[in-house]
Amino acid sequence: MSKTHAPAESIEKTLEDVLADGVFLCVRLGHDGPLVESCRAAVRGGLTVLEITLTTPGALGAIEIMAKEEGVVAGAGTVLTPEDARRVADAGGRFALSPVFDPGVVDEAHRLGLLAVPGAATATEILAAHRSGARLVKVFPAAVLGGASYIRALRGPLPDIPLVPTNGITAETIAEYIAAGAIAVGVGGDVFPPNFTLDHVEIASRRLRAAMDSARPRR
Repeated sequence: MSKTHAPAESIEKTLEDVLADGVFLCVRLGHDGPLVESCRAAVRGGLTVLEITLTTPGALGAIEIMAKEEGVVAGAGTVLTPEDARRVADAGGRFALSPVFDPGVVDEAHRLGLLAVPGAATATEILAAHRSGARLVKVFPAAVLGGASYIRALRGPLPDIPLVPTNGITAETIAEYIAAGAIAVGVGGDVFPPNFTLDHVEIASRRLRAAMDSARPRR
């Protein structure tokens, strides 16, 4: 996204692109992980919204590279401080996901034109994150909290808050989460198991892409 765009316009464009795709791929690798190559393998498989976590060595460099590739929406995960948000914006990232809700991070992300997606686990946290101006709220850790049934339960009292469950979601369960009311999902473990290969990344990404497209036709 060009820096000449106003922050609000940048956020709206990123939101549109993310929702059209529907899948955040959490890229969290160790020191020896082939980071950029893994991202490209996932993109070949159809997962183009890349949440490269700041706990991954070389994350900002990878965001900078992938942000320049056509059709890719690159951003960061584990964004915990306003300074983190600034570093992501400087690298060309378009969104900032977090496992927690910190109003200061949301405010700084918005100031910089980043789509902020704070994390929350309870109805109280979700409502607070939404009231802070977050356009999407990450429900984390979704599988541990109760999976699709938990999302369905939240949708009762909070029907108008766009929820993005992450953690433990697989190609086999995506449809359950969409049916329960999730507007998008976050995945990762299916694509990057221990000792993964680049071929596995691409194949697993294709499987997840097909599962999401079957559960919810792409916009």
